[in-house]
Amino acid sequence: MGLSHTSRRTYAVTLFLILLVCYSYFMPRWGDWGANSRADLVYAVGDQGVLHIDDYHENTGDKACFAGRDYTGDSPCEDGHYYTDKSLGPSLVALPFYMVFKAVAAVPPIQRFIEGGNLPGNFDDTLNPDGQGVRPDAVYQGMALTFITFFAMTVPSALLATCVFLFAARFASKDLYAFILALAYGLGTIALPYSMALLQHQLAAFGTFVGFYLLWRIIYENASRNWLLVVGVLFSLVLITEYPIFLMLAIIVVWAFIKLRWALWRMILAGIPLGLLFAAYNFAVFETPMPVGYNYSINWQEEHETGFMSLTQPTLERYYGLTFSPVRGMFLLSPFLLLVFPGLYWMWRQRKDQRDVLLVIALCVFALFTFNASSIMWWGGHTVGPRYLVPMLPFMVMPVIFAFNRLLPLLWGRLLTIILVAASIFAVGALTIAGQSWPPIDFFPFTVEQMNSTFPLADYALPLLMEGNVARNYGGILLDLPGIASLIPLLIALIVIGLGVPWLLERRSKPRTDARPLEQAAEHGR
Repeated sequence: MGLSHTSRRTYAVTLFLILLVCYSYFMPRWGDWGANSRADLVYAVGDQGVLHIDDYHENTGDKACFAGRDYTGDSPCEDGHYYTDKSLGPSLVALPFYMVFKAVAAVPPIQRFIEGGNLPGNFDDTLNPDGQGVRPDAVYQGMALTFITFFAMTVPSALLATCVFLFAARFASKDLYAFILALAYGLGTIALPYSMALLQHQLAAFGTFVGFYLLWRIIYENASRNWLLVVGVLFSLVLITEYPIFLMLAIIVVWAFIKLRWALWRMILAGIPLGLLFAAYNFAVFETPMPVGYNYSINWQEEHETGFMSLTQPTLERYYGLTFSPVRGMFLLSPFLLLVFPGLYWMWRQRKDQRDVLLVIALCVFALFTFNASSIMWWGGHTVGPRYLVPMLPFMVMPVIFAFNRLLPLLWGRLLTIILVAASIFAVGALTIAGQSWPPIDFFPFTVEQMNSTFPLADYALPLLMEGNVARNYGGILLDLPGIASLIPLLIALIVIGLGVPWLLERRSKPRTDARPLEQAAEHGR
């Protein structure tokens, strides 16, 4: 049984498992400064019960040096401590899973494996030849990072895409259309690479969109208002995970207040504990309840001091860079997102009862686009696509379901949709799995000419894939499959899930035929 005649529950489970396998098949980049900085805080708290990362900081340049607000010396790193300069949210979510990992790693066979340094498959081939080779501490931290990333980022990301499906299904002509949309979101946008990294983007997207979905259900489906407690926790987690998302949350909360009025006290109450914890953390580290880690970063100080924390004003060049430029253009990387424009029009025309929802979605997308276009660091460094826009992607894809409703019943519309979605999955997938590090950019693309001077997909990803340089994955590590061949187990797993899960779930959901009438009929026929 395929996916043509299935229940909404079956679509949701199948989608979740497909994305969970895709996201977890590839191991996190170990040289990712942002992920390592957050993981270092997890190790420091989990191993030593301290907030400074002095014993772990050498794996990252994303760190702060602080020796007290009244310090007047020349070397705060010698007289003070190293701290992560990143937001607290991802480390906080990852910490309990690290404690579980510590217990697992202490099991004698696993401990011997870590200390032995005999890594399986082609793992050695994926290491930096100029690095320090295989060391027990590096193996331990690599395994720990993989473990905590799976539970803190990969699982929430797969759940987020499932919520995209469930929300879109409310507006879809067929649940299949919502399934295709959620699959395109999960594999054909830059949600894909950041579901595999201990960074802030997908966690912020999860909290913001799931909270918005729950509010919509309360307002339009009369769901229990006790869900507001969950929304409060999610929104407070977002605020301590990705600070610019405050703009999106403000828009959503104003809309929710107009609809629910003072019932939002539950949401506010539920958000207070994480807010207090965040303030206490900042005070313990930087002697202020405010998040000021970037003020003490050892890198990018000139950029952080430009304007207000790197914010100046939006420019047309940056809008172009974020949308259509080869270096970071979202629509060039995920062309199916262009369907958002006719989708917005058709949503406005067809769902007059929910134009307020469309307005919230449009304002959230515009707010984050404009915020990013106002930053001197809009391109995001070594990255796949414009990574700071990741939290708005679930909102951006929602109107696309109205374009699917119009296009997919038509032959030319199906062909167009297939081309756009396939091109998106190919481009994002190639940039995600090529090489052992994120696509580099060695200059600041300030002008249109600079933005057009490099195309990471053609200049970086495709040549590496042609060489067989694929990000470390379980096909290569466990089965020693080389290059592109290491993807074969992933393809097999996806086929099994795509065909087997719907067959199994739909078969179990069918009521059994009562055998007794058949037996009686057989008796009468003798």
